Amino acid sequence: MSGIQWIKLSVNMFDDEKIKLLEKMPEGNQMLIVWIRLLALAGKTNDKGRIYLNENVPYTEDMLATLFNRDVGIIRVTLHTLQSFGMIQKTENGLIEIENWEKHQNVDGMERVREQTRKRVEKHREAMRQNRIASGDSKGNKECNVTSSVTVTQSNAIDIDKELDKDINNNNSDLNFKDFWEQNGFGMMLPVELEKLLAWVDDFAGNREIVMKALEVTSEQGANKRNYAYVNKILKNWESRGFKTIADVDAAEKQRQIELEQKYNKPTYNKYNKPVKEEVLPDWFDKDQKQTKQETSTTGSSEDLEKQVAEIKAQLAARNEVQA
Repeated sequence: MSGIQWIKLSVNMFDDEKIKLLEKMPEGNQMLIVWIRLLALAGKTNDKGRIYLNENVPYTEDMLATLFNRDVGIIRVTLHTLQSFGMIQKTENGLIEIENWEKHQNVDGMERVREQTRKRVEKHREAMRQNRIASGDSKGNKECNVTSSVTVTQSNAIDIDKELDKDINNNNSDLNFKDFWEQNGFGMMLPVELEKLLAWVDDFAGNREIVMKALEVTSEQGANKRNYAYVNKILKNWESRGFKTIADVDAAEKQRQIELEQKYNKPTYNKYNKPVKEEVLPDWFDKDQKQTKQETSTTGSSEDLEKQVAEIKAQLAARNEVQA
């Protein structure tokens, strides 16, 4: 399902008797936050008030505790309270449903979002199908006549659909967005995030590699940037710059590195705004410098020794005079 960017909250929601009772309970403020986050999550799922990771995987209490950054005990008590108040219900397979969702939300607008996403994915599938059919035609033209080529293309139609289903579901693929997302610190991928990435694939003419490249770049950033918003920002930047392939991205990065090196290796200038030429000294200069220092050190040591000898002689002479 395609998520929406906002949900409707009544300005009088805090006058509702159920909300007032909720606030008066121990940990009432936290329970109220959990309720509002459930509403927001229902908007992301965008399936008539139902909340789930996908249609076959409902959110568990532990999963919600992780997503909402709350203690699992608070989640458990809140869900039980909301259910007893008739604000949510759980289906037989464990899915959470917001009661009266259609009454309070713009369901028609949400349905339009879902339909637009469905059409976008369908367009993406059709574009890939045509590309593969065209590829099959070109192979057939090399090996057989036009009629047999068409026959081969039709006989491969089912196989093409199967491969497209694998692409959409991200199964058995080297470019598996969902696996990469969840194995590289992004957290659990929501269905809406996967659909948005597939929409970007469509925008880049079916090029999954460039979308995966954006994920890789994002994964190298700090943990606070590993989210869809940062990936989306990168892809928007590449799209605005006319990038079509990974080669375009790599070329731009190489040029950026060159510009950085030039920036930090600029020549220094004197007060007359003229570049200062670095003086290159011959190898023998260092040797002479070391030899001079060594001679100076040796001379100083000899003078100290002579001074000590003279002092010892003077002391011996004075002692002899006393004895005499």
